[in-house]
Amino acid sequence: MYPWLNTALYPLQSQSLMYCAIPKIASKTLVSLMMYVFVRDIITHLDNNSTNINIKRIRPEQLIDIPKLINQLQKNGITITNTKESTSFSSLLQAYLHLLRFESVNSTSPSLYFNPWRLNIKDIFHNFDFKSISNLSDIFSPSFTRVLFVRHPFERLASAYKERIATLAKDRIQPETYYDDVRKVICRRYTHPDWVPSSLKEDHPCETFVPPFKHFVEFILTNTGSYAGITRMDGHWQPYTVVCQVCKFKYNFIGKYETFDNDFNSLLKRLNVSDWNNEKRRGASGHNKWTYQQLFSSLPDNLICQLKRLYNDDLQLFNYRIEDYVNRTTLIC
Repeated sequence: MYPWLNTALYPLQSQSLMYCAIPKIASKTLVSLMMYVFVRDIITHLDNNSTNINIKRIRPEQLIDIPKLINQLQKNGITITNTKESTSFSSLLQAYLHLLRFESVNSTSPSLYFNPWRLNIKDIFHNFDFKSISNLSDIFSPSFTRVLFVRHPFERLASAYKERIATLAKDRIQPETYYDDVRKVICRRYTHPDWVPSSLKEDHPCETFVPPFKHFVEFILTNTGSYAGITRMDGHWQPYTVVCQVCKFKYNFIGKYETFDNDFNSLLKRLNVSDWNNEKRRGASGHNKWTYQQLFSSLPDNLICQLKRLYNDDLQLFNYRIEDYVNRTTLIC
């Protein structure tokens, strides 16, 4: 019925709450919080007399596939237990909760880079799925909290460019082969469309070339003249009113990236989470508003106007102004 739900929506039936995840709007932090509450609530209902289990022989649990969780964490360089020894189901989940809260396995272990998007969540947490909600109408009831965090669409787009396109593989914390390929496609299409190697061993110039922001914008605007084209956009630059179907779900808890600390603390209180590492947003790029403004200053008026049309709903519904990133008094769209 709603094909986007499999990747965007995170329902917590026990909390009567749903969060719609949008890339480039503190989603690593927010998805980690949703996973934390989901696992915490499972632990709350565990039998206190749970027997020890052997990790290598455990069958998938009703709610969490422990072997897959451990395997996927290990693929990302994170070990939360010594699998040669028996340990309790509860203690494993407590270690995972610590990882979600503090990006470390326990209070004495070193800090780790943890990206929740790297886990196949639906594979590990069997009920962490929109379809697991017992009654679809619950989501639309006044008592259900529907959470959305938004960000100025121009800043979000510029951030996606900086982190997904303008960062080379050698400078990434984790591999992003898909976006490395997108970067090369943009380069070949707009910068080196007619390149022919002068020798068989010569590398294509796009291997280490960062496309200018203008070419990136031209690329993402391709086929956005129709709604069908917009629905096929990459989630990192697709309008979030499309990703989260704002008009259908009528979100009643709306936080802003620009006031994230206060809004996130309000969400922590709503979920009864009192102990969380709030020192930094996970995966924050460190770029500032001036950097993003400089990117838009390089764009011609026609591209600015096309972006305004693409993100018009995002701008209008959440009171964002393009003038915050485009200082151009002569602009007429």
